[in-house]
Amino acid sequence: MLDGEAEEITRKAIELAKEGDIAAIRLCLDRITPVRRDRPVMFDLPIIEAAADLPKATNALLQAVAFGELTPSEASDIGKAVDAHVKAIELTDVQARLAKLEGGGK
Repeated sequence: MLDGEAEEITRKAIELAKEGDIAAIRLCLDRITPVRRDRPVMFDLPIIEAAADLPKATNALLQAVAFGELTPSEASDIGKAVDAHVKAIELTDVQARLAKLEGGGK
């Protein structure tokens, strides 16, 4: 439907923006600098070196939400990263135990 027309429509939006059309300006700016969906979060998360460290991390997240340092959605996102990290630790532990068992049988 817009085949061959996109460039002309884009040019027109830019012209209107340059002429001061607020809607066109907003449209152009939204394309140049899109609204940021999230922000960096400064949060002291305890070091997680083993699955046993997970309760410290989840408690820190809960406390941060309770005290308004993090929003629930920020804590959820960080929690997902923590969960992925713990799974990686667990997988590494399983691989090490398996290698030890396989090496011990030789």
